[in-house]
Amino acid sequence: MICLRAGCISKTLRDGRCREHQTRRPWQNTSARNLNRPSNWPSIKAQVLARDGFACQMCGGRSELEVDHIISVAKGGSWEMTNLWTLCKEDHKAKSRKFG
Repeated sequence: MICLRAGCISKTLRDGRCREHQTRRPWQNTSARNLNRPSNWPSIKAQVLARDGFACQMCGGRSELEVDHIISVAKGGSWEMTNLWTLCKEDHKAKSRKFG
């Protein structure tokens, strides 16, 4: 098959685009936000979720869980497990609105 990108006639990979025109996934981005993310982030995230009993540490909910920094990296927080906790999506948004 030919690449979906207009004008490109290269052979495609899995998503219908050639190697040059592959779409980057959000977790592959090297934005300032993700620049210092540890390479073993999936493992750290799983450990934090398990440590917190797969429950939001604010409301106890068990759906739409996210791992959040207690003190954001932008404000000097670290990627250490002691600075991470599990929050549901709703509480994470509320915390972000309140503390930035």
